[in-house]
Amino acid sequence: MPETPLSNHELYELTHCFQDSFSPDRAGELAAATCISIVTEPGDQMAGALTAILGRARFLELLIEGLQVPRVLESLNRLQATELLQEVFVDLPGTLSDSRQRWLPRFSKQSLVQTLQRSKQLGLSITLREDNNWPAGLDDLRFGAPAVIFSQGKSDALGKLANGVSIVGSRACTSYGSQVVEKITAELSFAKRSTVSGGALGIDSHVHNQSLRNSLPTVAVMAGGLDRKYPSSNSKMFQEIMRDGAVISELAPGVAPSRWRFLQRNRLIAALTPITVVVEAGIRSGSIRTAHNALELNRDLYAVPGPVTSAASAGTNYLIAEGKAKALFDTKLITSSISGPTLYQAGSALQVRVQDALRDLKQATGEQIAKVAGLTEFELGLAIEELKKLNQLTWNQDSLGSLHYALKYANRA
Repeated sequence: MPETPLSNHELYELTHCFQDSFSPDRAGELAAATCISIVTEPGDQMAGALTAILGRARFLELLIEGLQVPRVLESLNRLQATELLQEVFVDLPGTLSDSRQRWLPRFSKQSLVQTLQRSKQLGLSITLREDNNWPAGLDDLRFGAPAVIFSQGKSDALGKLANGVSIVGSRACTSYGSQVVEKITAELSFAKRSTVSGGALGIDSHVHNQSLRNSLPTVAVMAGGLDRKYPSSNSKMFQEIMRDGAVISELAPGVAPSRWRFLQRNRLIAALTPITVVVEAGIRSGSIRTAHNALELNRDLYAVPGPVTSAASAGTNYLIAEGKAKALFDTKLITSSISGPTLYQAGSALQVRVQDALRDLKQATGEQIAKVAGLTEFELGLAIEELKKLNQLTWNQDSLGSLHYALKYANRA
């Protein structure tokens, strides 16, 4: 069980409501993940890297010890991960020192207790990466993935987003944009595909409201804590969303929405589903940022073409003209492009190197793959786990106990 600032009794009192049946190990993981969420800002790459490499338990231990840079480097060296992180962060000791300055002022037992108590009062669910309801698409954010997801409503709606569609657009939408949203959500309702948007005024609100009218589960992603939902004028809509869908955030209760957090919220909207649709957007807007997030994550991106005289369509027309988005000239294009087995195939550089090695080797042990791919044992482990999650790998054990790996879809991997 991870070491936490809490006693065993406190762990039980504060976390049993977030578990179907109480487990001390689960309680420790909940506390550790919540601590990481409290001390970091959304998209913190260093926090994600330390969590992925060291695990939540060790990360939390280092926080409790004061996050001394030599101690962190020592832990990374033991796992042969220092070189990998130096490639990512270049000045690893300096980045760790900066992170220490940002995180430690936020780290306290009191903040953890208050967050868990407030989450209980609000009736929140807390979803961790290992949970069945964790949206698989968030893993493509890699080191930038959230530490936890806080949600109100049906948390199991999160686990059904692999065939969902994220739809975003301008707050100052036109009647044309509203009509397009109506057509898209009607099409999705026939295919029983969930929607995701940001809960804002304009296109976002139309997406959620039309989804509700079509009895379609919808997920609203907030840029602050779930007791600080924005905009407050949509509070009734948020309540209605919770009946069959969910309102979610990676930020703890009490955290205020801010410009930076809105920008980071957009990456979650793009990551949660395999398809992002931009209905209307200005050239410089949050929706265009979401579109770029979708492209970075190798998601299918659609933009709705609009009148050249409409400022509301300037951003979508730009995405189409630049070849960044497919033109959504028929709403049926969205449902016809959804196909389960090929979702979330972007892959990291490590994963690609293992795939390349296995194409040559056909079947090989981990040691053989690492040699051909030029990877450390730790890097190989990361890539193997990615390929397993993507269902791209087969393996068997020989009489000596050695594992042999092969690509499951060698002709398409």
